[in-house]
Amino acid sequence: MRNIFLMTGGLVAAACSGDPVRIKALTGFPCDEEGLAKGVSACYAGILDDQLIVAGGCNFPGLPPRLGGAKKYYDGIYAARRGEDTLVWKRIGTLPFPAAYGVSVTTPEGIVCIGGNNAEGQLDTVFRISLQDGEADFTPLPSLPAGIDNFTGAYAGRRIFIAGGAYGGKASRKALYLDLDKLAEGWQGLPDFPGPRRTQPVSALFEKGGQYSFYLWGGFAGATDGDPVTLSVDGLKYETASGRWTPVAGPSDRDGVAVSLGGGAAAVLDGGKVVATGGVDKDIFYNALIQLPEGYFEHEPAWYRFGCNILVYDPALDRWTVVARTPETARAGAALVGDGRTFANICGELMPGVRSPQITLLEF
Repeated sequence: MRNIFLMTGGLVAAACSGDPVRIKALTGFPCDEEGLAKGVSACYAGILDDQLIVAGGCNFPGLPPRLGGAKKYYDGIYAARRGEDTLVWKRIGTLPFPAAYGVSVTTPEGIVCIGGNNAEGQLDTVFRISLQDGEADFTPLPSLPAGIDNFTGAYAGRRIFIAGGAYGGKASRKALYLDLDKLAEGWQGLPDFPGPRRTQPVSALFEKGGQYSFYLWGGFAGATDGDPVTLSVDGLKYETASGRWTPVAGPSDRDGVAVSLGGGAAAVLDGGKVVATGGVDKDIFYNALIQLPEGYFEHEPAWYRFGCNILVYDPALDRWTVVARTPETARAGAALVGDGRTFANICGELMPGVRSPQITLLEF
């Protein structure tokens, strides 16, 4: 089945120096699988042959979780040609199993999908999706040392770095990398990052002269192994040249108030900067982690205050800037993929348990 993806909405210019960001709200989402049209969170996504690829993800297609609704995981892989006002979606394949909450990165050879979970539990599988005659083709890659979900990852040079998440079922401080030119070596360990454990952080990776700089922001963790509940608003950087983690600036809003990127998304812009969207509200979500208040799932979406800032980080200055504010990207569990100048902010939660089929284009 083919699904029409219509472009609507206006354009919003950045209210700061530098290139503007234009925001285009889109409507429509694939509907081949029952329940999928309601949108998903935590899907795999990337770009192949100038097509936007979306795969997997999960939602509550029936009753909401507060009424005992069951979470559903999806396995369809869909493609739509980018750069058209009306995009036509086509199902191009099926994942090996329904899955969500993993990491996906676009490489020259294809989209690498890493870990995640489904109704059966955590996943340690890693595979690459490429296109053969317009259909999805799979190549297995070295498995993770354990099942990992709700983590972050990024690609640069010839390496994929991942960090945080639930590692073997527990929130972690772990970080790993895979060298795509040395697959026989499998996943290699990095030093654990300092400070609190982090699930659902965001990250970015840069390579220069064979050395890598891996940035990590946000995240949260429930009480684990005697550690208290935490919600992180700071940042860390790991450099292969020194083999050390060091602090970097965390994001803040235009009033200088710290912003949580936990549950948000990040990607690298042309010119070596980082764009980040979405995330949970640090105060509301932290309090819910400590003790879920009565009626927590019964509010309107605006009450949860998911992050509506579009933020840009400059590594050279170690500084964040808010370049725009829009409700179109106020999501948790969205995917953010692009080519350095144009990005698709894909689905995610409007509020706990309620997904959105919205895809929003950000053009820098």
